Amino acid sequence: MLVDLRVKNFVLIDEMEINFVEGLNVITGETGAGKSIIVGALDMLLGGRASTDVLRKNKETAYIEAVYEPDNIDYINDKLKKLGIEAEDDILLISREINRNGRNKSRINGQLATLTMVKEMSRFLVDIHGQHEHQSLLETNYHIELLDDFAGAEVLNEKNRTQKLYKKYSEIEKELNNFELEESEKARKLDMYKYQINEIDSASLQEGEFAELKNKYKKITNIEKIFEISGKIYNNINGEGYNDIGILDKLGKLLGEMKTIQDFDNELKALGKELNNVFYQLQDISYRFNDYNENINYSDDKLKEIEDRINLINNLKQKYGETESQILTYRDKLIEEKNFLINQEKKVEELKKQKQQIKEKYLIIAKNLSVLRKEKAIKLEKIIKNEFLDLYMKDTELKIKFERKDPSLDGIDDVEFLISTNPGEDFKPLIKIASGGEISRIMLSFKNIISEIDRINTLIFDEIDSGVGGKTAQKMAEKLAMISKNTQIICITHLPQIASMSDNHLLINKIRDKNKAYTVINNLDKKGKKEELARMLGGAKLTSTTLKHAEEMLIMAQNIKNNY
Repeated sequence: MLVDLRVKNFVLIDEMEINFVEGLNVITGETGAGKSIIVGALDMLLGGRASTDVLRKNKETAYIEAVYEPDNIDYINDKLKKLGIEAEDDILLISREINRNGRNKSRINGQLATLTMVKEMSRFLVDIHGQHEHQSLLETNYHIELLDDFAGAEVLNEKNRTQKLYKKYSEIEKELNNFELEESEKARKLDMYKYQINEIDSASLQEGEFAELKNKYKKITNIEKIFEISGKIYNNINGEGYNDIGILDKLGKLLGEMKTIQDFDNELKALGKELNNVFYQLQDISYRFNDYNENINYSDDKLKEIEDRINLINNLKQKYGETESQILTYRDKLIEEKNFLINQEKKVEELKKQKQQIKEKYLIIAKNLSVLRKEKAIKLEKIIKNEFLDLYMKDTELKIKFERKDPSLDGIDDVEFLISTNPGEDFKPLIKIASGGEISRIMLSFKNIISEIDRINTLIFDEIDSGVGGKTAQKMAEKLAMISKNTQIICITHLPQIASMSDNHLLINKIRDKNKAYTVINNLDKKGKKEELARMLGGAKLTSTTLKHAEEMLIMAQNIKNNY
């Protein structure tokens, strides 16, 4: 419910704080005192169009703030979360600044919010009936929710099943959209994958091959120098000719001389042994150099083969990876992608089959839901007719129109409430009803029926008693009191019958001080309430008769409320 409303520098209001209670809050006052300004401020707070005309003279900023304690706080907090706004434990704070420079600001729980966000939240907080934009019953999208809530558990259970199937259907449809590439695109990708796989496979890559090829290439391109120097080393070790003494010959001679002295000392014997080992090692090296030279095999064809292979691998590296391992890993990925596309048609067919099965189940439940809705709609039409009769609108009838629509989260029904206010007249949408008095009574009838199930906790009626009096006025007062048992009501009224039913009576007055006029509001005690009722009954001058009449009205109102 709405707990506090604070308004500053707004039209006739300097600064005002209004405390509301559960039940029926009534605001009365003389014409022109500023009663509707309060509703106008609340309307602007909740996303209505802002104008600098509302600013007090010589003021740069008007400020409006409302504190709510929603009964459906979990539902509200869930909505806040979706809007990206931090929730409080048990309250909701909405504020708005209207600035003369046009830089207006709205906040929800202290966080800056767009008007769209504020309007989205206000739909679940307040319903204003009057010349404002917040009448939820005028929104046709809201009608199906009201009908379903009125219909109760049987319809809501079927609706829940319908919603689950529709969500599953939508998920599969989304998956299909992701799977189903254009055929030309699919064929293009398959050709590309096959070409790339074949290009890699035909190369028959081996890990470490590129490094080995580079080594072979280095050897062949330096083969002449290798042959020259390795031969030179061999010849120097063994000697180039018969008369040329090589290193081995010299070392052999030295070994012979070493043998003549090595027995004279153990250390010399050890050195002789090591020198002997060097001789045989050098001899082995010379044989290996000889074998190496004899096996050198050079050809231009071999060089070209190596160059071509290096170029091939370099080309693959530029396309698919920096190493043979990365190229082969990329190939495995290509194979997976190719197989995915090849197997996609099978997967698509499976999904299409699932989609069709879910659609068939959905339509069965949705059609059953539609039948149940139509049954409940007939019941609602009859109940509303009785409400209209209660309010002396015997010629007014409600018709709930159904139209088939494509499958949706709510089923296959488009639902709209239509009204005929005179015999023989066509049924029309609620928004096209011209008479303000008729609209008010129709709204009151709806709210009387749905007050226990409506998610909106606060209803505001701005002078809905226009053109109403006598027995109708009394009935309207009783219905407002009845609705207020489940829903907070704030009602601006000229009718003493409605005022007498109040749980909280607020009196608004316009004060003139020198060249300035401003509005004040006061909560009335029992005595003040009786005097205000007397004024409403008999005019500005209070008499014993009007006071007595007012007291009788209060007693009667209390008796009526006690019987609810």
